[in-house]
Amino acid sequence: MFGIDEEFVEKGFEEMEREMAELQEESEQLKREAAELMRRSDGLRSRSIDLRSEDPAAAEEMWQESEELRAESREMLRLAVDSGLKAGDIKHRLEIHDQIVAVVDRADEIWEGAIRAGRP
Repeated sequence: MFGIDEEFVEKGFEEMEREMAELQEESEQLKREAAELMRRSDGLRSRSIDLRSEDPAAAEEMWQESEELRAESREMLRLAVDSGLKAGDIKHRLEIHDQIVAVVDRADEIWEGAIRAGRP
C-alpha cells in the first residue's frame, strides 16, 4: 500500500475504532449521570418549596444545593456532547479511510483487468 507499513496503518485504524467506542460509551454514561443529577435537583426543589413556609433557611439551603446539582448536570451534558462530537469526528475519519481503501482496491482490480486484457 504505497510503501506504508500496513501493520502501522491497521493498528492506527483499530486504535481509532476503540477510541471512538470509548468516547461513545463515555458520552452515554455522562448523559445518564446528568439525568440522575437533574432528578435529584428536582427532588430538592420540590422539598424546598414544601419546606419554605416552615423553615425558610433550610428551604434556601436545599434550593442552593439543587442549583449546584443543576450546574453539575449541565457540565456533564456539555462533556457528553464534547465526547459525542469527538467520536463523530473519529467515525468520519474512519469512513474516509474506508472510502480511500475501497478506491485503491477498485483501482487495483481495474489495473489487473487491463493487464490481463493486454492494455498496459
